[in-house]
Amino acid sequence: MFLALWYYLHGYVMIEVSGFSVERFVNMAAYRGIYIWDICPQGVVIRMKVSKQGCQMLEECAQKTGCRYTIIEERGLPSAIRKYQKRKILVLGVLFFMIGLYLLSSFIWIVEVKGNERIAEADILLACEEMGLKPGAWKPRVNLEEVTEGLLEGFSDIAWASVKIKGTNVRVDLVETIPQPEIVDKQTPSNVIAQKDGMIISIAAEAGSPLRKAGDVVKSGDILISGEIKSVVGDETEQSQLVRARGAVFAKVWEVMEDELPLTYTEKQYTDECKKDYSIIIKDSILNIIKPRIEDGLYDKEKIYEKNAAIGDYKLPFALAKEEYKKYREVSKERTVEEAKEELKQSLTKRANELQFREGRIQDISISYEEEADKVTARAVITIIERIDAEQKIDDIGRNALDGANGENTANGS
Repeated sequence: MFLALWYYLHGYVMIEVSGFSVERFVNMAAYRGIYIWDICPQGVVIRMKVSKQGCQMLEECAQKTGCRYTIIEERGLPSAIRKYQKRKILVLGVLFFMIGLYLLSSFIWIVEVKGNERIAEADILLACEEMGLKPGAWKPRVNLEEVTEGLLEGFSDIAWASVKIKGTNVRVDLVETIPQPEIVDKQTPSNVIAQKDGMIISIAAEAGSPLRKAGDVVKSGDILISGEIKSVVGDETEQSQLVRARGAVFAKVWEVMEDELPLTYTEKQYTDECKKDYSIIIKDSILNIIKPRIEDGLYDKEKIYEKNAAIGDYKLPFALAKEEYKKYREVSKERTVEEAKEELKQSLTKRANELQFREGRIQDISISYEEEADKVTARAVITIIERIDAEQKIDDIGRNALDGANGENTANGS
């Protein structure tokens, strides 16, 4: 290993020896102290490596053994220097590239936040930026301990924080505190009202007085369970008390969707022509490396990939992207009425299944069609069984209206 490095620094040559006494040639060279290595037969000749100084002493060995040797190639550091002296621009380019890469690796280009669930990532990044940790910051100027302490002091929901630099990437790891249990207010008087129009299927009151029953049709905002509980004292006195009404109310509600499809339509038919666009993305700027020539016609642009450039753990401040332009032509086609109805049915059914509702399910989907000369229109009525109750606090006006200024309402019976 040491000899190989030594001869690389001082230079060596590769030679080919031919003749009838090659073994004698090698033995004589070794006897004279000439260092020969990597001896490899190549057909009728033998290829070997020898130092430049030893090569000058091989002439006498060749004469005495009747062999001939030919210098195939000069290798080592001196020959490499001579070779690249003729390519100064290339050497300077490599040198500037290495310097530029070193300078770029001295900056922070990406800040990642992990472990946040309740705290918005944008708030964490803004706090880090105020403390000097941001893309483009010089790494020696960033005080990681100060950033960590600042996050713990600035956010009460953070129990533990760690900020680490890896290459040009900074990772902020967080552990949030355990959220405090929600305190249920059982004292503030309230009613249970309907969130949507519908027909009540079931009503179960945990507290308060139910005002509606199964089968009643209600509108959004109607009181379903009242927070006023009335009781009779004696034979003639009626008293009322305001409580926080609670309960679950399920109702049948209806959603209406409409869609239409023309019987004549155009469809894209792609050709074999596809052009590729390679670009470099630096923040919000796009630099095209190979921009294709887009001729007249119809094209669809599709992003194939976009990935951040990196060398090992060092993430570079740009991304490489590839897009494809696929040429197509529009072809006129027709669909039958039955085909249009089937497509509309699938589309409306898919949209219905994507509806968001509270503790409910779809009971039925009824679709009606209207045929016209050039199109088919569909109307879907989706029947949903879902929970529609919502809490509404009783304000002072409502309280006075219910139980008078003193919180009670007294009435005399006959």
